[in-house]
Amino acid sequence: MKFWTVKKGNKSVRDILIKDKDGNTVTNLDAATEIKFQIKEKKEDAVALVAKTKGAGIEVNTPSEGYLRITLLPNDTGVLLDQGDYFMALQIKWSATDIYEVRIKIAGIVSENFRITQDIIQS
Repeated sequence: MKFWTVKKGNKSVRDILIKDKDGNTVTNLDAATEIKFQIKEKKEDAVALVAKTKGAGIEVNTPSEGYLRITLLPNDTGVLLDQGDYFMALQIKWSATDIYEVRIKIAGIVSENFRITQDIIQS
């Protein structure tokens, strides 16, 4: 099992290559009406602990190349418990009926797992 792992209170940036179900790179990310990334305690939770959207934590700088960038700031990771595993999800919407639930790959393996670790300070 792979995780997007971040130390509590640290910034983390991840570039995600978006592909369709056939494995083709999605090249119209700029046309998406909504892009949403969430971290929840459990998959079925209605409320996200951390939420990022297009223009507010999600950048689409190279839409024709299929990449988007998710940036988690220190205050995002700081609201999570000192250590623990969470559920993460990414959704891209082009219209009311054209919605992608994106599977994120970490080191080549599909993952819905986000892990927060404690930042140990030594004196």
